[in-house]
Amino acid sequence: MSVTGPYPASPTVRYCDIGNHHLGPGQLWYLVTDPSRGSHHHKAACANHLPGQGDAGQGRLYRVGDLFDPGRTRWPQGPHLWLDADGDTRLAIFLRNPSRPEVSAVESGIARFAWTEQGVNGFLLFKYGDSPWNDAPFNPQRLSEPFGGQQIERGTHSRTFTFLVHADTGRIAAMRMFTWPAYFLNHVVDSVHRLATCPYREAEAHAAQQDFYRRYPDGPSLYRLVRTLPPHARCTGGQREDRPV
Repeated sequence: MSVTGPYPASPTVRYCDIGNHHLGPGQLWYLVTDPSRGSHHHKAACANHLPGQGDAGQGRLYRVGDLFDPGRTRWPQGPHLWLDADGDTRLAIFLRNPSRPEVSAVESGIARFAWTEQGVNGFLLFKYGDSPWNDAPFNPQRLSEPFGGQQIERGTHSRTFTFLVHADTGRIAAMRMFTWPAYFLNHVVDSVHRLATCPYREAEAHAAQQDFYRRYPDGPSLYRLVRTLPPHARCTGGQREDRPV
């Protein structure tokens, strides 16, 4: 469950769905999204009827301005990727003092994703709006438990949550939920399961990761890499078609 806002009064949003009352003239409102009930399950709420942490069920309630992790206020700069066993994906981008354009790119920019295997490592490549291509490394052999991700049925979609987080405070600056088509998530899951069976030594995995960054040190070089990948290794966040486009 996520909460974004407050948003200014709008002629098209005049009702607090959670409190079941009309919003007053000029009253600010928040958007509450519960992806567990479908990617389009949204409600408007006034400040007095925002859901609390206990309303998130077994999950976490994320809100802009809150700590990304309640027990942590400092993070190393850079992206971090979690691939959850239920098929959801969480991508957090930790930056010191993210700029307004960086916040806007996550909040409203078109999201593009790609996946590449490089030796014993996998990399999620991503781009929001006008921001340059970036990457988040992922190696299942560094996990504390075996990777449990499974394929999903064709024609369905998985959920991908993006968080832009202040690295020096741990507070969420922006967030957004996208969907991935089944073909792309299944490509990622197959790749990660292959990586989990590779002979593994941490020193070699680290060296391979550094070699990747030597070959692809910036956004333009990552863009050139993305263009070489097969269509099923790329997708746009929220695309409806479960086929490469």
